[in-house]
Amino acid sequence: MIPGITRYASTRDLLVSAQQQARHRPGRPRVRIVAAWRPLAELPLPGTAELDALAADLDADLIRLRPERERRPGRERDVWHCTLRAHPDSPPLPDARWAEAARRVLAATGIAPVGDAPACRWIALRVDSHEVRIIAPLARPDGRPPGLERDLSRAMAVCQLLDVESRRLAAAPSAGSRTGPVRSTPPPTQKPTAAPPGHRSR
Repeated sequence: MIPGITRYASTRDLLVSAQQQARHRPGRPRVRIVAAWRPLAELPLPGTAELDALAADLDADLIRLRPERERRPGRERDVWHCTLRAHPDSPPLPDARWAEAARRVLAATGIAPVGDAPACRWIALRVDSHEVRIIAPLARPDGRPPGLERDLSRAMAVCQLLDVESRRLAAAPSAGSRTGPVRSTPPPTQKPTAAPPGHRSR
């Protein structure tokens, strides 16, 4: 898994970009949210009809804390974007594994530490079988700046660890596997052989 991190000025543009990217992928995969800062059932869908509502929901703290950015569109690159890509020849990961990867990257980079309730809002969008995009406007509801020191190197460390864990899971024997031969019936009990006539024991 390889991370790529960039900064953008518009959450909505990133959502549109994800939709456009999916249209050019084989099979035209449907973009879907695999993880977010709050339960997925409470979020608007990332489809075109609800795209504006989803962007506004993500940007709520950003707009509240920095209203001047709306008067200077395109100047403030305060939307964090991370692309996580798995090797194209590797088996597709389930949504739960991508969600775990996104949460661990966000925790390591300081955008959404574990147990930190007033963290930045974020979503993880799956755009095809081997890629997820994380979008996080850099604004905490408490007004404190998120810690973003060495975010790329920390994201890379998390991805390397995830790769190691995936290889271990793939190499581990299944619960029902056995290393030795399995007998369908127990071996017969051997009866003691009678001594031949005229044999005298010592």
